[in-house]
Amino acid sequence: MQMNKQTLLLAFLWATLVIAAFPILTFGLRSIATILWAVLGIVNYCVTPKLSIKKDSKKFLHFIIAMLPFLCLVVSLLYTQNIDYGLKRLTKMLPLLIFPIIFYLNRDVITKAFRDNILWCFSISVMILVFYQMGYTVYHLDYFLADLTETEIVRNRLSNQDVLNQDVVSGIKTRRYRSALLDLTDTHFTYQGLWIIFTVFILIKKAYMFIKRKNLKGYLLLVVSVLLTSWLFMISSRMPILAMFVAAFYVLFISRKIKLKYQIILLGASALFLVLAYLVFTPLRVRVNEIFDAKFDFPTETRTEYNYDSINVRHGIYACASHIVKDNLWLGVGIGDSQDVLNACYNEKIKAKIYTWQDYNTHNQYLFFAVASGVFSLLFYLLFLYLQHKEALKYKNGLYLYFIIVVALISLTENILSRSDGVMFFTFFSSLFLFNNRDIKLHDNY
Repeated sequence: MQMNKQTLLLAFLWATLVIAAFPILTFGLRSIATILWAVLGIVNYCVTPKLSIKKDSKKFLHFIIAMLPFLCLVVSLLYTQNIDYGLKRLTKMLPLLIFPIIFYLNRDVITKAFRDNILWCFSISVMILVFYQMGYTVYHLDYFLADLTETEIVRNRLSNQDVLNQDVVSGIKTRRYRSALLDLTDTHFTYQGLWIIFTVFILIKKAYMFIKRKNLKGYLLLVVSVLLTSWLFMISSRMPILAMFVAAFYVLFISRKIKLKYQIILLGASALFLVLAYLVFTPLRVRVNEIFDAKFDFPTETRTEYNYDSINVRHGIYACASHIVKDNLWLGVGIGDSQDVLNACYNEKIKAKIYTWQDYNTHNQYLFFAVASGVFSLLFYLLFLYLQHKEALKYKNGLYLYFIIVVALISLTENILSRSDGVMFFTFFSSLFLFNNRDIKLHDNY
């Protein structure tokens, strides 16, 4: 019986490592791995001695808080009209329910050493994803640098006789490049950026530890970190880049491990680095110029050209989402009707054709909760983020603090819980840190 328990525990831990490699798993494999992991987690809990809820009341409270945002969305089904769509959305967001439950039930089996294995497994999977794309880019470099095709000219409503300035050409080539990589990986660049900046923080932290011990592995990890950061600029994922620097300096400031004058020097060096990256990486320069050139108008269309970019499209999204929240403050419109109501607003108030090409969600996680299930749902999500921030500070876990600041920032521009790439990342690591930190206080530092 004891051997069976050990075998079961080992199977659960190996399944956890498989889940941690989700960046290189297909959506189907992620679902299968998650189901198998959840089953193993439940069975392992049933055969393992448990702590009573009274002795662990604080973790139980954390568990309840972790459940509240998802439960609010479930309740919103009671007043939504499009039940089928609502169920479909909730199914995609099931990790919000699954990961907290399993990590809570098995909160006494994951050690600090195994958490490190999980982080390594995730980091290696991100490296594989990035290096694969790097190789693909080099192999197809002629295509990415080629002149604009007639199809691209027609699609963008340009004329062969038009004198195209370099900014226009660079913008179209950047879209060509990003589109090819998106088809290759089926992973949006915001989520790639999210994974990369988390991995870079892990690698730099490990590199520092190795270098202190005069181990050459530290320098190798620094080189890999530079390559990952360079790729981040190549895919021009703007918000993750900003979040990476803001969250890193926040952790440095809170930890007080570095004197203020050195923090200022690092800040200046980072600013210089970003300027150089802007000058060197054309995709990043194109994407940043969109912000500089933005007039914050709504997207428009004429017979000769489209007037849209990521900035004015988002302007229309946020205008409609804010209008919906204002009119449905307390309960929202229901998760099933959230996209239909947004689409109706795009059609009636903005009337730009681009909003008919695909469904545009709120592109803001806070607005999503407010639109779908009202102000209380939004407050519960904010409470969950605050709880994790508080726990990270309590246990002086710099990686956890960095993680939650990054998530809070990217929630401003993305519905990170609406895609498998985002919801897997957030719920897996937030649950891991929140429910498996019993020995962090003794061993981990910033």
